[in-house]
Amino acid sequence: MSWLEITMIVFWAVVIVITILIEINTFDLVSLWFTIGAIIALILAAFTIAPLIQIGVFVGVSLLFIVALQPLTKNIRANKSIVRTNADKVVGMIGVITKEVIPGEIGEVKVDGELWLAINQEGKAILVGKKVSVKAISGIKLIVSPIDEEKEINL
Repeated sequence: MSWLEITMIVFWAVVIVITILIEINTFDLVSLWFTIGAIIALILAAFTIAPLIQIGVFVGVSLLFIVALQPLTKNIRANKSIVRTNADKVVGMIGVITKEVIPGEIGEVKVDGELWLAINQEGKAILVGKKVSVKAISGIKLIVSPIDEEKEINL
């Protein structure tokens, strides 16, 4: 195998991993179609098909799945906004950080006896054991803000 053939195999494997990670974090059927296209392109790369054909097949298959399954995804998204869960009950609750929440990274918080992924949009690190207020839910992550415990005691 030439370096180009190996590079294309690695490239498609990376695209697959990235699109799967995006899908896991969003659950909105955003990148699933690209994952399927990348899997087919990876198979073509394994059979040493020309890179331009791989890219064309990737784009074609991805677009085909997007267009063909658009009604299905619309129904899923429409039903998603109607179906309510009890997850939103944690908004406004107080939680305790169990894994440090660093700006730009995902931490963990325990709220109402359950562990949740947590992010902080205020740009401040929140250390383990600190209390936080749950401001909102974004996908499967809670958006939290630190609670100033001194102000809480003085109230």
